[in-house]
Amino acid sequence: MNKYRKLTITILILTLFFIVKPNNVFSALDSTGYAISTSLNEGVDTSDIICSYEEGFIKCKEEYDTAIFGIVVENPSVSVEDTEGENSRLVISRGVAKAKVSTVNGNIKDGDLITSSKKAGIGMKAVRNGYVLGRAMENYESADTNSVGVIQIALNIHPASRFAQGGSNLLQYIRQGIAVPLYEPLASLRYILAVIMVILSFTLGMMYFGRASRAGIEAVGRNPLAKRVIQMTVVLNIILTIVIVGVGLAIAYLVLVI
Repeated sequence: MNKYRKLTITILILTLFFIVKPNNVFSALDSTGYAISTSLNEGVDTSDIICSYEEGFIKCKEEYDTAIFGIVVENPSVSVEDTEGENSRLVISRGVAKAKVSTVNGNIKDGDLITSSKKAGIGMKAVRNGYVLGRAMENYESADTNSVGVIQIALNIHPASRFAQGGSNLLQYIRQGIAVPLYEPLASLRYILAVIMVILSFTLGMMYFGRASRAGIEAVGRNPLAKRVIQMTVVLNIILTIVIVGVGLAIAYLVLVI
C-alpha cells in the first residue's frame, strides 16, 4: 500500500513540475549573456543594433558608430526587466546574440569583425579601423547588398585598429578621434603629427605669401618702372608658397603611410 502511495506522490510531483515550469524554459534562447531593460524609440525590432545618442537609444545609423550600445534580444539567458518603462526592450551588450546584417561590405565569414552601417539597425563586415560590435560566429552570403540576414555575433564592442590603412580619409579619422579615443597610442601619434604638419605647412605658406605680396606692392609703388621685375618676383613667391604647402602635405602623407 505504502509502495503505491509513494509512486503516486512521485508521479504527481513530476506532473506538477512540468505543468508549473516557466514558459521561457520551453522557448528557445536567442542570446547568451546579461540583458537589461532599455527604453527604446519606436520602430525597433529584435536583432536591431542599437546606439546611444543624445536623443535616446535608437537604431545605429552611421558606419563604425562610436555610440554602439548593443543588440535588441527577445529571450536572453539572464535579464533584468523594468516593467514600468515605456517602450522597454531587452538589450544585450556582452555575450552572444543574433544581429541583422547585410553584405554591403562583402560576404561575411565566421570570425569577421562586424560593425554598424548606414542602414539603420543593420550591421556589416568591418573593412577599416573603427568601432565594431563584435565577431561573426557564422557565415552570411548574398549577392543582393540590400537583403538583410540574421547571424550570431560574439559581442565585444571596442575600437578595432587591425586594418593597415594609413592613407585613408584623414578628416574621417579626426572626426572619430574627437568623438572617442579610438586608436592605439602609436597610431594616434601618427595622426596628430600629420595634422600638425598640415597646419604648419599652410600657416608658413600663407605667412610667407602675405609678406612677399605686401613687399611687392610696396616696391611697385616706390619704383613703377621695375613693375615687370617685381611681378615676376611675386609669381616666384607664389610658386615657393605652393612648394612649401606641398612639402608639408607630402610629409603628412608619409607619416600616415609609413
